[in-house]
Amino acid sequence: MISDEQKLAAIVAYFKENESPHQIAKRLQIDRHYIRLWIELYRYHGIEGIIRPEGCTNYDDSFKIKVIQHLIETGDSLLQTAAKFNIPSRETVRRWKNQWMSKAGEVLYQIEKERQMMPKKHTSTNDLNEKTMDELKQEIEYLRMENAYLKKLKALVQEKNTSKLKKK
Repeated sequence: MISDEQKLAAIVAYFKENESPHQIAKRLQIDRHYIRLWIELYRYHGIEGIIRPEGCTNYDDSFKIKVIQHLIETGDSLLQTAAKFNIPSRETVRRWKNQWMSKAGEVLYQIEKERQMMPKKHTSTNDLNEKTMDELKQEIEYLRMENAYLKKLKALVQEKNTSKLKKK
């Protein structure tokens, strides 16, 4: 395992001595992707991005979703996304993305199934009159967000399915 001192020495070698990530990785006998990640972590978070507390970090689901949304919306690489969010490994981001993609299909299926089973609501004019303008605006905003989420989810599932077909 590489120590924090070795990581910092690799950063110094890159920025001050103009040594390439490939040369540093060869010298340390590790994959050059680690060097590139350390460089990006340092760029985004300074020394705090390199020196980590002992043990594992547990991330909550909302953070994971934020990371995956960023990855999909920006098209950043796994390495860039990991660095921006101060995640010590691009493999963590890859694992979250794969989990998200596998669950996306299940969620879409479940939503469609529930939609077919639900009776259609006919809102009476009395219900609309009883709601305030703010309540209606909030409901519209919620429905828009839900619609946007479902569209993204559907696009992710379609993207996953097309990539599976290309692999065959």
